[in-house]
Amino acid sequence: MTSLAFEAAEGLKQLAEPIPAGDKIKAQINRAARAAGLSYARAWGIWYGKARRIDAHELEAIRAAKIRREKEASYELESIASDFEALAQRMSRVAALSSGQDADRARVLGDRIRRLASGAGR
Repeated sequence: MTSLAFEAAEGLKQLAEPIPAGDKIKAQINRAARAAGLSYARAWGIWYGKARRIDAHELEAIRAAKIRREKEASYELESIASDFEALAQRMSRVAALSSGQDADRARVLGDRIRRLASGAGR
């Protein structure tokens, strides 16, 4: 298997992730094929290293699908961080309107949420 064939096969396997418990290989190949815009039969051949050749457009489709997935994950992480920050601001408002132990709990919870938001936004 050439390095390009290996890259294509590994790329398809990455596109099949996340793999639910009990998931069949056929379902994984199908998921990867759809993500890359390949037919199931073509993806199967690449997955198992049986393809005689990998066309440039196929490898580029796999690479582009991986990049799209990485960008989507990055946007999702940014969205989660933003949601955490909004929740922390709400907790700060609750703390300001509360008194005693309730205010202390709201402040502590708001601080914890902010730490989560800063970790998610990295």
